[in-house]
Amino acid sequence: MHARSALSIVALTTLIAGSSFAAGCKSEAEVSVSEESVAAAPVAIEEPLTEEHDGGSVGWDIAPDGNVKAIVKAPDGKPIDRDVTGTLTWKGPSGDTQVPLVLDAKAGVLVAAGPKLEADLTEVKYNVVVAGKPWNGVLHVPAGGTRVIVEGAKKAEKRPLPPGKTGPNGGVIQVVGDDVVEVVADKASGQVRVYVLDPDLKPIPVGNRKIKLGFVGSGSELIVLNPGPGGLYCVGTVTAKVNPTKLTVVVAHPTHADVVLVGYRPGMHVVIGPSAPALNVVVATTWNVGVVKVKTTPGVVVVHDDDDDDDDGRHVHVHVHGKHKGKHRHKHWH
Repeated sequence: MHARSALSIVALTTLIAGSSFAAGCKSEAEVSVSEESVAAAPVAIEEPLTEEHDGGSVGWDIAPDGNVKAIVKAPDGKPIDRDVTGTLTWKGPSGDTQVPLVLDAKAGVLVAAGPKLEADLTEVKYNVVVAGKPWNGVLHVPAGGTRVIVEGAKKAEKRPLPPGKTGPNGGVIQVVGDDVVEVVADKASGQVRVYVLDPDLKPIPVGNRKIKLGFVGSGSELIVLNPGPGGLYCVGTVTAKVNPTKLTVVVAHPTHADVVLVGYRPGMHVVIGPSAPALNVVVATTWNVGVVKVKTTPGVVVVHDDDDDDDDGRHVHVHVHGKHKGKHRHKHWH
């Protein structure tokens, strides 16, 4: 009895040990398979800035140090990890820098190492070629990288504006950090202004804010704005007098800078190409300064003076009637 019990104990111990060994081997195999699966899976880019092209999309993650990751996807959302190449061109003060986009087949993303982002906005042009078809675009990237644009959109989303609402001058309005701004440009002259608005969408002094714009449409350009008369707006000039399809706004304060891509919301795809919707920025205004001769006899001259307006943001119209020596001044808010 004792011997039989001893044999039973030995057999049971052997069975348990064998089971444990088998379980251990299974666990290691599972870990090994899991690790291989993770290694083979495409690397997910956390909150990319995604642009939609005809044939698919490109999600961008450009870091402050200039390192780039881009994931190219087909219309069904599946990653494209073969027959894809590209280049990036950084526009800088000392000239352009072009770097290749190289496919990391293991990670399933395009990677590049560009110059460090140092300016408020850096223009980065891209050319991604998918199965021989080029996808071209322009990004205006802040010093903090593309994630700053995503964060700016998240903050703006918490303060929604009335849908379709335009500014007091007919331009597009956008939440930028703690501010609401209106961007509007004159169709004839290309003069562009940015107004800072109060909760009732009325202009308030710009103060110590510095504003820069990145336009993308028929072309692309960066516009540095200067304080306007009376400090009620910032002003500059846009070369292309057409509505942009993309507009990036930087409002810099002494301690920080806020950046938004107008109309962009977290997770959305920015449409690129002929089907991209235009932003209502370029409108007909009364900002042009000029002398218009209405009659030759007895002689009426109307002077539209946009900048010499007592620094109060109003326009002064001076009418000289015939032989009368008096002048009539009319001021109107715009």
